[in-house]
Amino acid sequence: MKAFRTLLKLAERNLEALRRALADQVTRDANVVQRIHGHEQTLRNEQMLAQRDYESARAYGGYAVAAMAARKALDAERALIAEETERLRALIAEAHTEVRKFERLIELEEQREKLKREKREDAELDEFATLRGARQNR
Repeated sequence: MKAFRTLLKLAERNLEALRRALADQVTRDANVVQRIHGHEQTLRNEQMLAQRDYESARAYGGYAVAAMAARKALDAERALIAEETERLRALIAEAHTEVRKFERLIELEEQREKLKREKREDAELDEFATLRGARQNR
């Protein structure tokens, strides 16, 4: 029974570590989304500036290429985060199943111990009643 409790604690720690890792990935994704929105806002500002000024319009072409590359990099980073998030969710589901399995094993072991204890107590009571009955018959 002690082994099951130890394994349960280890499984719970593993589950908690996976949950923390998932929370970190969600935070990273939120940060990337913020960076994407900031990047889009900067791009809109540069487009408006390029429409007003001839020199800015000439330089905007090079900036647009670099901005597209930066956007693709952000999208790729977000895709990697999404993959890692899905992997962690699958691991969390497996870890949760493992925790439930150990909890169920502990419950079954406790039930067996309870049945053994009750059987032993019944046997002791039967023996006591038999001895008492034998004394009264004398």
